[in-house]
Amino acid sequence: MFKLDRTAHSSGKITDFKKESDNYKNLDLKQIGEIFSYLQSVSYNYPVDKPIKMDKSFFTMR
Repeated sequence: MFKLDRTAHSSGKITDFKKESDNYKNLDLKQIGEIFSYLQSVSYNYPVDKPIKMDKSFFTMR
């Protein structure tokens, strides 16, 4: 039977999250949005200035 390797990943500790949030708590919403869009572009592998758009031609209204 397939078994997950639980040593490969860790959910982290609650104290680690506080250290990470210290970098972002003094930023305004525009700066947080820019960081968010950059991180999304890295994770989904597209250029920051050209976000992915949903192909709406697949869906139809009746």
